[in-house]
Amino acid sequence: MQDRMQSESKLLGLVYGAVFGTLFPLFHFAARSFARRERGHDIADQIANAFMELRPKYLEAILGNTAQVLGLRANHPQVDRIARDMVRQHARAWVDFFFFGQRPPEEALAQFASIEGLEHLDGSLAEGRGAILLTAHAGNYELGGVLLRARNLKVHAVYKPDRFEAVERLRESMRAQGGVVGIPVDGVGFSTLPLVKLLREGGLVGMQGDRDFSLNGVPIPFFGREVPFPRGPWELAAMTGAPIITSFFYTDEDRRFHARLGRPIHISGERGGRMAAIEAGMRAYVADLETLIRRHPSQWYCFYPFWDDPAREAV
Repeated sequence: MQDRMQSESKLLGLVYGAVFGTLFPLFHFAARSFARRERGHDIADQIANAFMELRPKYLEAILGNTAQVLGLRANHPQVDRIARDMVRQHARAWVDFFFFGQRPPEEALAQFASIEGLEHLDGSLAEGRGAILLTAHAGNYELGGVLLRARNLKVHAVYKPDRFEAVERLRESMRAQGGVVGIPVDGVGFSTLPLVKLLREGGLVGMQGDRDFSLNGVPIPFFGREVPFPRGPWELAAMTGAPIITSFFYTDEDRRFHARLGRPIHISGERGGRMAAIEAGMRAYVADLETLIRRHPSQWYCFYPFWDDPAREAV
């Protein structure tokens, strides 16, 4: 859950830590026994509904974000419906991660109704400069590791650890089973040197592009309002010559998965045009993300006020 929304109460922090520290391992264990993942989805829906009743401040933030996306007032019935569905979709994504993460990759691959753009990844890796897979907190992006493992590819995924240690330990264990090597960052003092080395050796790096954790992002228009997006992936691309390949995932109404990889985006490392190239690349990424969210607004997972980030206001 979003640390930007966490309570300052140490007691509540201990309570939530105990709840999540127990709930997630239990659900992970239970997922092994589900004959059908739909059973897990039913349980996830119940948990999501309870969460919205118990933590209304999160629902309020989601309603505000959804209203901005849809261009409607926050109390509009459509906004309420999609916002609540987003919480359920997020819980279902965890179920799918647990369910398929403990099964042969062929089972997950069989659930992909479409996979587009793998030739872009293959072509970029063939050039020997590595590649940066830039995704977002949308759909079931964690299952991207399944696709790569099936192609004998290892990805080093950059991530910000969950504030609940038990949740993060479980997530890291599941990633490792899928051949994903996690690289944790704190959003403040992370050095890019390990990533530079990986990319220059032709490696594959996975990053999120829709959360400005470092608070030094570039303002980009997004659903009618400017909001900062992280520049880190783009600076890394300019530094190494590795292309950025957008990778978006979503689930359809039949609970089938879809993956789409974009054409490589190259960022010039020359000082004169570097920032212009970075901004152009970021705008292209954000435009693609906006298109995805317009089509599947309940599958973009953000539990804090995205356009009015409390972390930025506190600076």
